[in-house]
Amino acid sequence: MSDYETEVAFYQRYNYAATANMRKELVDLMNETIDGLYENHYDELYHENAFRRVKGKQLLLPNEMLPKEMSDFIMSMGRGYLCNSGLHNMEVDPAKINLEIQQIWATDSEENDYNPTHSHFGLMSGVFYLKVPPQVSEVNEEGSLNFHHAENGYVDVNPYNTIRPKGNDMVIPEVGKFLIFPAWLKHSVSPFFGPGIRRAVSFNLVCPEASKWTHTHTKEPFPRRQFEQSLKIDTAGGPDAKLKGDRDISNVGRRDTSDA
Repeated sequence: MSDYETEVAFYQRYNYAATANMRKELVDLMNETIDGLYENHYDELYHENAFRRVKGKQLLLPNEMLPKEMSDFIMSMGRGYLCNSGLHNMEVDPAKINLEIQQIWATDSEENDYNPTHSHFGLMSGVFYLKVPPQVSEVNEEGSLNFHHAENGYVDVNPYNTIRPKGNDMVIPEVGKFLIFPAWLKHSVSPFFGPGIRRAVSFNLVCPEASKWTHTHTKEPFPRRQFEQSLKIDTAGGPDAKLKGDRDISNVGRRDTSDA
């Protein structure tokens, strides 16, 4: 485990998703790894689930081919999320939980590719972005990741926001952006238009010992009206990450995305 920390922003309105930035070296390493798998192992690792493919492609990433730096980052984010999100209300130390990557896969989306609303199995799911076309931005909202959920039976009757009701959150992909969220949270992916590749890597985390956990309390684990908070977790990369990368990930900017 490394000895530096990164700040993680929570989409705290609904208390569901958390995000952090990967350093440039880790992004480059993962792109190199996936490029090699596409070139040399695509036929054997070809994968297609709910992904609606027009031009793009998708493959499974065997755990043994996943760089240790990336595996460590995912595990650190998973444990940090359990400790701070309210997902974990059990009589066990989250820092000592044995998490496993049940499945991880890469998706290269091209123009018009999309993914309909779905959820995953396991305890937690996540995604990180390695390539993003320049036209994918907050201006046109193309290629976005969309979370679909309700809160306490809330029904949106806001006449000023009929395009995206308050039961939805939207995340615009950026190179190096890493998100983690409960596996049951429904989400979808919008298409983008024009040239380029949107490379996303998705994963599911499970805990084999989860059936042995016992509840400690049932009260709401965090203030409902707290829109944003930060937490400190260890991530893979080493103490010199700030010097090697093109961005300082020790102080990732935070903003409220609940109405983005």
